[in-house]
Parts: sequence; structure tokens; C-alpha cells
Amino acid sequence: MTEGIINGLFHALEAWNLLLIVFGTLLGIIFGSMPGLTATMGLALLVPFTFGMEPAAGLIMLAGIYVGAMYADAIPAILINTPGTPAAIATTFDGFPLAQKGKAQEALVTAAFASFIGSIVANIVLATLAEPLAELSLKFGPPEYFWLGVFGLTIISVLSSGSLLKGYLTGLLGLILSAVGMASLSGDVRLTFGFPELQSGISLAGALIGFFCLPEILSTIIGKGQETYTGEKIRPSIKILFDTIFVLIKMPFLLLRSALIGLVVGIAPGAGGNIASMVSYSEATRWDKNPEEFGKGTIRGVAASEAANSAMAPGSLIPLLTLGIPGSPPAAIILGALMLHGMQPGVELFSTHGGITYTFMMGLFVAAFAILIFGSLGSFLFSRLITIPAKSLAPVILLMTVLGSYAIRNNLLDVWVMLIFGGIGFFLNKLSYHPAPLVLGFILGPYIEEGLVQSTMIGGAKGGVVLYMISSPISIALIGLCVITALWPIVFRNRTSKNQTTEDQKTYDGNINADVVMGIITLCITAIVAWSIRDLSFYGVLFVNFCVVCTAILGMIITLKGMFSPKRIKIFDHALEQKRVISGFLIITGFILFIQFLGFFISSLIFITIMHSYLNKDKMNARNALLSVCQSTLITTLAYYLFSKLLLVPLPTGILFNS
Repeated sequence: MTEGIINGLFHALEAWNLLLIVFGTLLGIIFGSMPGLTATMGLALLVPFTFGMEPAAGLIMLAGIYVGAMYADAIPAILINTPGTPAAIATTFDGFPLAQKGKAQEALVTAAFASFIGSIVANIVLATLAEPLAELSLKFGPPEYFWLGVFGLTIISVLSSGSLLKGYLTGLLGLILSAVGMASLSGDVRLTFGFPELQSGISLAGALIGFFCLPEILSTIIGKGQETYTGEKIRPSIKILFDTIFVLIKMPFLLLRSALIGLVVGIAPGAGGNIASMVSYSEATRWDKNPEEFGKGTIRGVAASEAANSAMAPGSLIPLLTLGIPGSPPAAIILGALMLHGMQPGVELFSTHGGITYTFMMGLFVAAFAILIFGSLGSFLFSRLITIPAKSLAPVILLMTVLGSYAIRNNLLDVWVMLIFGGIGFFLNKLSYHPAPLVLGFILGPYIEEGLVQSTMIGGAKGGVVLYMISSPISIALIGLCVITALWPIVFRNRTSKNQTTEDQKTYDGNINADVVMGIITLCITAIVAWSIRDLSFYGVLFVNFCVVCTAILGMIITLKGMFSPKRIKIFDHALEQKRVISGFLIITGFILFIQFLGFFISSLIFITIMHSYLNKDKMNARNALLSVCQSTLITTLAYYLFSKLLLVPLPTGILFNS
């Protein structure tokens, strides 16, 4: 094994292979940094280009793409509050506040360094302990996945420092959203309301963009007329780069713990970086001396999320290389690449194809150093992007949100879903209901449902569902973690009540009772859902009924709380803000509507010109009008060729131009 690792490292460092790793890493960064374009999509699109290469060369380029994409999703998460992939949701909690404070470079360097450490730790384990650890993944059955999902859900207690009731209510609404579409086990079609496109469920990319990116643009750039994405000046420098790294070096336990969490979650097939980063963020908050700083802009939160996220990637390859079980969607693409090159995962992979296998592993190792270099140096460029005037940057971001939502499934309905969720996310934020728990519930719903239904089936056949679900050591350990995580905020609140301001101490001077409004909306939603699933099978409604009952109970509690302890808020600070938000939302709606009739290219030209003019505070004249037209033409042309010609995404041509 040692000889194989050394030889694999030398092969990975050969000039041609090193160039492929660098090229693959840069491609991965491009894919990961654009919302909606995931590592899975990047690997799937570029796998065919590796067929003509030597197996080792093709695989190490894929390794660079994988590692690069797992890091780069932090870039939009930090700069514009938009997770490039679900795994970067936790990065937004502190990364975006840091950027708003003018500390975008610190956040970006933290993401690069933490990704480097997480990847290095996980790759060392991958190269040395792959086979023994692979046996651990086989011990995960339906009960273990159910409790892993529930454990992830208890992280809401960390995300909802203001109000646990609000957090769990929105989390349960997210669980209900996750049930839209065809049930994976029973085959029942649920909550599609006549839209066949929703049978495959709601697009996760559209949901992420809608809940995180669009509300921020509507609120600050359009509503408040903020001229840039950051309220503070950003001055990147070499000093900030090295100072940030030196601070992170003093956090070895945080980085190591986060990397190990990402590694373990990655080994469990199907869990993915979204669970890894959220669990790591939760644990970092729990054990930190100043947990109240999390969510307000601390590099510790970014480090915890990104170290786990990047460690998950090599971890997901452990069951793949040894057992042929991909631990994540990108790992499944790599499995296909291995088999197309005639390499069968298992013992044969290490005995017959050991040279190629260890070269691939060391390619992942070398790619981690590439991430550190590109991420650190790129922070000078990336951090300046949000200093571009909003009138020029916001239309581009809005265009990318539409393209990112569409590109996953080439479906305009996903774009409409993104827009609707953007409006919902805007009002949730205004009502002091953060959308993060909702998105968390949406992501974890499938894991919890499959674990629950499968456990019910198997446990029923064995004569005891409850006993089956709590009998294994892993289940017991996860149940214990669930209890600790759920109760931790109560302990923490008692410990910090003397010096921490809670939500109850805030001043409310509006005319809308947020809790009553949210409670009534929740009860209406649960009534509609309960009515729509009344004729489905037992296993098709088991999970949904549980969510409906729990959500209805919390909805009633929230309503009563609002009646007896009203907190009245304002949706808009003044009439001008209201007018601007509504106008901006209508412009975006018109853009999506025009795409269906006029196609992408013409609609984008019109949209960017109008949005640029709308956000431009200068008096409109011939010069500004010409500038808007030139900008829209350049941006639209680049976007069109990137998606249509390079990524081969079939962009809409419009009803009027369809032959």
C-alpha cells in the first residue's frame, strides 16, 4: 500500500498529469461557482472527454473537477448569499454576513484553507484506511438513515437562536415540500396539483436560489436601493490573506473535527455534503466558547462548513472504490467513468489496477493544494466582484439565477418555482422566519421518509417497528445525539441569559401580527395537504401525515402565541420601498414570461436593459441608454454561448419562433 501511494503521487506530479489536475480544478471552480451548476453536472458533461485519454489521466482530471466544485460553491454563498450547491447552505450563515461587513476576502480565504485541510485529512484516510472504513457504510440501514436525517433536522435548534418554535415550524413546512412528487417507495403521486412536471419533485437548485438569493436582491438592491452588494468597502491585501490563515492555524481542533464529520458522513452512501456541512456547523456552534457569534459573521462558521463539505468528497469515494457503492451523486458519475475504462470497484481495483487507483487518489490530494492556491489568490478578484455597482451586477446575477434554475432539468417550471420561492423567502425574512430551516427540512425530507417507510416495512415483518428502529448501536448513538442537540439551546439559554438579548426583548412597531399571519397560513397549508392525500396508500401518506399533524400543532401554538403575545412588524419601511420591490418583482416575472414567448436570447436582452435602467439612479440620457444596450448585448451573448454551445443546455427559443 505504501509503495502504491508513493508511486501514485509521483505519477500525479508528472507534468501532463499535473496540468490535467490544474485544468480540472479550474473547470470545477467554474461549475461550482455558478448557482445551479453542480459538481455532478460538471462531471457528467466532461466524462465523455476522458474516453480518449489514458485511464489515469482521465480520472485525475475528474478528480480535479470534483475537488474544485466542492470548494467553489462557497464563492456565491459568501458573496451573494446563494449556495452554489446544497452543501454550501451552512456557508451562507456566516460567509454572507462577513462579506456585508467588508470581510469578503477573509471569508473566501477561510473557505479555501478549510477546504484544503478537509480534503487533505479525508484523502489521507482514503489512501490508508479505505477498506476497513468501507465496512462501516454497510452497517447503515433504514433505521440509521432515518435517525441521521432526524439528527440533521435537530440542527434547526442551532439555526433558530431567536425562536425554536419558528425554526421547527418552517423546518416542518420544508419536510412537506420535500414530499411533492412521486413517492420513491410506494409510487404514489403527491401534491403536484395537476402539474405533471412536479412528479419528479421540486428542483433543489430552484429552491436554494429562490429562498437565498432572490430575497436579498429584492430587499437590499431593489427595495432599499443599495448601490453595491456590500455595505462596507472591501480592500483585499496580502496581509489579510496571511493573517486569516494564521488565525485558522490556531483552530486545529475545529478543522480536524469538521473534516472527520465530513468524512464519516461521506462514507454513508447517499448522505452528501449538505448533511455533512450542517452537522459540522452545528457541532462547531455547540462547542465554541462564543456561540452567539455564529450566524453574525465569524470565520469559524465558514471553516466548519467548508472543511466538512470538502472532506465529504473523498469520504464518498471510500465505499465506491472498495464496494462499488457511490457515496454521493458525483461519486456515481466517477463510478461510471471507472467502469467505462474497464475497472471494476472492489479488491480487483487495488490489485489489478492499483497503479491507476492510487494515481487517482493522489490526484485528489494534489487538487487540494491547487484549491488552496487558486482560492487564496482568487480571493483578490472574487472579493471585488461585489463592489461592482448593483445596477450592473444585479441584472447579471438575476440572469444566472434563471439559467441556474433552468439548466438542471431544462424545465421552465423550475424557474417559476424559483420565482415563487423567492417571493415566499422575502416575506419569511420580513416576518422574522428565516428560510434556512425550511430548506434544511426540504433537503432532509427524502432521507427521513425513506428511512421511516423502509423501517416500518421491515420492522412490521419482524414483529416490532419501534424495536427495529432503536436496536442497533449506530441508531442508539444517533438518538443520543438528537436528544443532546435538541436540548442544547435550553442549556445554552440558561447559561447566557444574563448577557444575551433575546428576540422577546426586541422592539416591534408595525401593524402586522407576524405570528398570527404565519400560523393561519400554516393551518391553511396543512388543511390543503391533508385533503389532497386522502386517497393515497398507507406508505404513500405515512411520512406526510406525520408532518401534517406536527405542523398543524405548531401552527396552532404559533397562532395562540401571536394572540397573547403579539409582535407587530412592518413588511416595508416606507411606500417607496414597497413600490420598488413590487416593480422589481414584476420585471423579473415579465422576463420569465417573455422567455416562453420570445425565447431566452431576446428576452434576456430586453430584461437586462430594463433592469439596468431601473437600478440606474442617474438621469436617463442617450449615453446611459447606449451603455445599457451594449451591456445587455455582451452579457446575453456570453451567457448564451456558455450554456447553449459549451454546456449544451437547450435554451428556450420561444413559442413565437418554434417552427
